[in-house]
Amino acid sequence: MHRRHALWIFMLCLAPLLAACGHPWKTLREAVPNPFYGQGRFGVVPIVFYGLQVGDGSEAEWMAEKDAEQQQSWQEDKAAMNEEFTEALIATAASEGVAIVRARSAADAPFFLRANVTFYEPGIFAVVLNKNTRLKAMVQLTDPAGGVFDEFLIDTAVPASLTNPSSGGRARTAASQLGKLAAKYIIHRVQGED
Repeated sequence: MHRRHALWIFMLCLAPLLAACGHPWKTLREAVPNPFYGQGRFGVVPIVFYGLQVGDGSEAEWMAEKDAEQQQSWQEDKAAMNEEFTEALIATAASEGVAIVRARSAADAPFFLRANVTFYEPGIFAVVLNKNTRLKAMVQLTDPAGGVFDEFLIDTAVPASLTNPSSGGRARTAASQLGKLAAKYIIHRVQGED
């Protein structure tokens, strides 16, 4: 009797862990049948920041509070975020035999990955208060003309810490993490996993 009781307690404790399992993305649209199964080449276009929300406001409102040097720094951060995202995407996919190339024309690949960063929380690093940097993106897998097959959301957070105190550094790290998540989605679809 005690064993049965102990098993029930164990199962109840395990249930929340199992419920948390799943994919690290939220699927909004998924083409059926899966056009990516067995495919080995995708193109990636530079990430965009359409309709970007920064913290509780718009990017334009956030930028209005910045001087010219800070505004220039933000443009450099966005370019670096694109580079980190792309490099992580390419490397992670390559580790599973999927080639992702930087798209320059419609002939570069049969499918394209297009990511739009929709939310950015810069975070805070201070002695008494730290707030994570967070990025969210909506990603589409399309044909070369932009027709959407799949659409999914990814989200990541990077802690503010003594080893990563700058918001720009954390934004780059978060963008790299988003690239890895996007690659995992592509691998998932190429391998035909559920």
